[in-house]
Amino acid sequence: MEKSATPATGKVSNHIPDDVAISILSNLPLKSLKRFESTCKSWSMLFQNPYFMKIYRNRIIQGNHSDHADASLILRHTIVLDNVVRPVVEPLFQSTLYFISGEKFENRVKLNLSLPFQVLGQDIYILGSISINGFLCLSNLLDDERKAVLWNPTTKEFIVIPSSPVESLPYRKFEAFIHGFGYDHVMDDYKVIRYVEFDSLSFYDIMSRGLSEQEASWKDVPMEPLWEIYSLRSNSWKKLDVDMSMVMSPETREETVRFYMDGMCHWWDKIEKDSDDGETYFVSFDVTNEVCFTTPMPSDIDDTFDIRLVKRQLVMLNRSIGLISYSGETNTLHVSILGEIGVKESWTKLFIVGSLPHVKYPIEAGKNGDIFFIKKDGELACFNLDTQTIKELGVEGDMSQIVIYKESFHSIRSIHN
Repeated sequence: MEKSATPATGKVSNHIPDDVAISILSNLPLKSLKRFESTCKSWSMLFQNPYFMKIYRNRIIQGNHSDHADASLILRHTIVLDNVVRPVVEPLFQSTLYFISGEKFENRVKLNLSLPFQVLGQDIYILGSISINGFLCLSNLLDDERKAVLWNPTTKEFIVIPSSPVESLPYRKFEAFIHGFGYDHVMDDYKVIRYVEFDSLSFYDIMSRGLSEQEASWKDVPMEPLWEIYSLRSNSWKKLDVDMSMVMSPETREETVRFYMDGMCHWWDKIEKDSDDGETYFVSFDVTNEVCFTTPMPSDIDDTFDIRLVKRQLVMLNRSIGLISYSGETNTLHVSILGEIGVKESWTKLFIVGSLPHVKYPIEAGKNGDIFFIKKDGELACFNLDTQTIKELGVEGDMSQIVIYKESFHSIRSIHN
């Protein structure tokens, strides 16, 4: 701390004017602010100070970050085909990807998906909410033909991720939930993390695979679930040694997929318990060291709302880990930020917005404080935390996705080869 002498007495003062202190503190990361709370009483009350909160919220919303500089937004719009009686080869869903821009997201440029369609069919979704070095990891929605590819829309570079050995055993059903797509900066490697479940074959499955019922029933086939990780550098899958009690059964496969930031893939999960419904945790997976860290979800979210009426979504809000909670009971939107991984107390509620009675549930954060959500009428819309205004995108939103995309000419062909 810089000391100064007063003109009248010549005494040295350690005092920093409050406005200067607040200006300095507002530029610190949340982790540091939480640790400095015990320094003095005024610092412990920072998050009750309206002036400080206004400055700090603006920094979170408007901060300049390299991942967002010159980044575009990709809208994935998927529709269910109307033809109920259809050939088996016809896809159930049809997806379209657009670059979107403009004050009201009115500018849309359709992406050429001919390469992904060849491998995945037309039911495409994007794993995660941000590109990595220009690459997206794409998969399909069909349960019986689940595949994944890496694709750079800028360079058109395209790599198919191979099947895992656990998929080849004929005497059990296989289902995978991809939880993350990340980059190992130490090994210059790209990795995909997934949770795999197995089940016994039905009579129809046995017949369709050309097996006899007697042969399939007596096979001693392990059914225990497992975690797997794919490495682009080795072009192979391997089993992960992580806590197998962490199991979430999402309503849709997309709900397990969140975002990559600072060398970690992040998602939320549930640790099951015999006595109740289990505890919900925020999970961070270190892509380089291949280890998991867990952070309990903030209890104040559950205490404030009737949890049965709350829709929650993890987001990356301008390089901060955010949790958006929307209460259908109070029609309010709460945004909390995580200061430090592993520390439940570092969750800090920064935004409370309401009343928003037309919101059904939030789906993603964009740039500069944009929160995308599905309206109760099924349309996709955007609420800006800074201007407090809502913009409608004019598309059906129930099967939509927003991804932050930063153009890159980086090639991964040499890694794969």
